[in-house]
Amino acid sequence: MKMAPENTQKGVVQSDELYHVNGVVYIEANLKINELRVLIAIVQHLQGAILFKVRRRVQKGPLPEVFLPERKVVPDLPDVRVVTIPVLDFHFGLNNGKRLRECLEALCHTRIAFPEGRKNDTAGSLIVNNFPGLISGFSFLPYASSVDVYLSDPLIERLLLTEEGYSHYSRSKALSITNKYTVRVYWLICSWRSKGGFCISLDGFRKLLSLGKGYDKPSNIVARILEPSKADFESAFPISFQYRFHESDGGTKIVFKIKVPLPETEIKQRKKEAYEFCANLLAKSGIDRSLLLPLLESLDCEEIRLFVMKVTELCRFLSTSKGIKDHNRYFLSSMQNWLEDWTLRYQDIGG
Repeated sequence: MKMAPENTQKGVVQSDELYHVNGVVYIEANLKINELRVLIAIVQHLQGAILFKVRRRVQKGPLPEVFLPERKVVPDLPDVRVVTIPVLDFHFGLNNGKRLRECLEALCHTRIAFPEGRKNDTAGSLIVNNFPGLISGFSFLPYASSVDVYLSDPLIERLLLTEEGYSHYSRSKALSITNKYTVRVYWLICSWRSKGGFCISLDGFRKLLSLGKGYDKPSNIVARILEPSKADFESAFPISFQYRFHESDGGTKIVFKIKVPLPETEIKQRKKEAYEFCANLLAKSGIDRSLLLPLLESLDCEEIRLFVMKVTELCRFLSTSKGIKDHNRYFLSSMQNWLEDWTLRYQDIGG
């Protein structure tokens, strides 16, 4: 598969839509807002490699060297690759070279951990998940317009591990965020947008965001993270979320429902198509189709696809079950329970 030169690492893809691997979404590190912006800049300058892996038809095989940063011999450092990033791409503002330098120095010693990985499909070697620093070093001359950031091969390999999944988000929206936790929530929401939502344990959420003792109480997480993030999204973002806490034998979970606004005409059309499809299923299963409309009317647009899947599953079950006499009652009870309990519709990502 050939690509134009502007889509390689040597010519950074300039697009507001930024792709990153799922490992970045779940990275465990206590990164400040400016350190997250450095990570965003690094990922931006690896877009050529990431997009090549996302788009290529044959997933296996080594990544062509042309898509990778150049190797460089740096005194006192093991073999590294260099990514040259314009100072403006870090979005620290004007005359903030000192702050950028301090941030880069901190990232040399900020421990990070990616989710426990798998073996590399191409090399057969074990993926490294833990690093003593996000970067191995940097070169930033006084008054220079760019920075040379040194990255180890294992770190680059981890940042390019599309085999574990990937997602995309708006770079400009991410850079407009001034709260480090909101950035992380934004990444999470964008990575699950196609599924409509997800569940994560409260402890897993604390671990993911490196929350300290000040966040032991769920009320503090709500007041300082979830509500401010939700308000930011609803005021200026094309994606938002709702959330609920769910108590179970396994502990407390946070359930997120992701919302993407659509025109009213499209919502009506989707509900109409869902009604026609589901009504046909109910008729074949001997269920009163008048039960369907009130259930559908209570849905948000993002729930329609999941609703149709649940109705299909129920009708299939009832059509083969001989022990249930009142199909209408069973169907209505099951659907009302499904609507009330968000954990029944969204994937549990643990944590």
